[in-house]
Amino acid sequence: MKDTALKAAVSTQVYVNTWANTTVEHMKRRRDKGQGAIEYVGITILVVAIVVALLNTKMGDTMGTKFKEKINEVLNK
Repeated sequence: MKDTALKAAVSTQVYVNTWANTTVEHMKRRRDKGQGAIEYVGITILVVAIVVALLNTKMGDTMGTKFKEKINEVLNK
């Protein structure tokens, strides 16, 4: 009976260690490196919303005019 219990304990220990090691390795490989597609879509929607809001106000016209003036200053020098 001792041999059976010992084999079961060793087998379980090996199984748990293998599972833990492969899970940790999987989590390390899965680390996000950079932006996901959903994040890019979210940023794009936010930028579009800001641009639309600025275009619908006089502040947008004022900012556009100032940008054009500064760009022309740089290009004409």
